[in-house]
Amino acid sequence: MLRIIFFFSAFIYSNLILLAQDDYQEGYIVSNQGDTISGFIEVGNFFKDQRSIQFIDFYGVTAVYTAERISAFGYEDKEYVSKKTPYLFSGLFSDSTLFMVRLINGPAKLYRYYTRRSAFTLQKGPAYFDIIEKPDGKQFEISYNFKWKRVADAFADHPSLSREITNGLYSMEEIDKIIRDYNTWYLEQLNER
Repeated sequence: MLRIIFFFSAFIYSNLILLAQDDYQEGYIVSNQGDTISGFIEVGNFFKDQRSIQFIDFYGVTAVYTAERISAFGYEDKEYVSKKTPYLFSGLFSDSTLFMVRLINGPAKLYRYYTRRSAFTLQKGPAYFDIIEKPDGKQFEISYNFKWKRVADAFADHPSLSREITNGLYSMEEIDKIIRDYNTWYLEQLNER
């Protein structure tokens, strides 16, 4: 009996490994209750991954998850978080829930979601919006053709950083540096209290 169980387990695991080599990557999902489950995630593209994913656990059970059903998933160095999108320029995605890529985690977080091209998205490649989430939970949607007013407004609680943004001391490609500088400042403020 043990041989049969061992053989069956080895068979399932070897098939999962073969899947992982093709369209699947080893990864994890996080339930809405906070439980993490390891397995394999079918790798999609920018649009597919933010709508739903196919997941195979280590027992071979396959399921499709939407952003309403789980709170997060990840594979390789990518982390996706389920977020509501009630933002000004999200168009058809407004008031829906998507998996957004978390680019920076800290007191202030940076998320990205992808959309169709419009007058508000002038990027090359897939069009996207970035969301800055502040430590108090407030969110600011930024589109890079609006220049820096929204970004400066998002960091108004750090007046010198906000002035530097307004005065053009950061380039558009440095949004991650802005958020890291803010996070450093924010943590220093907490330590001084």
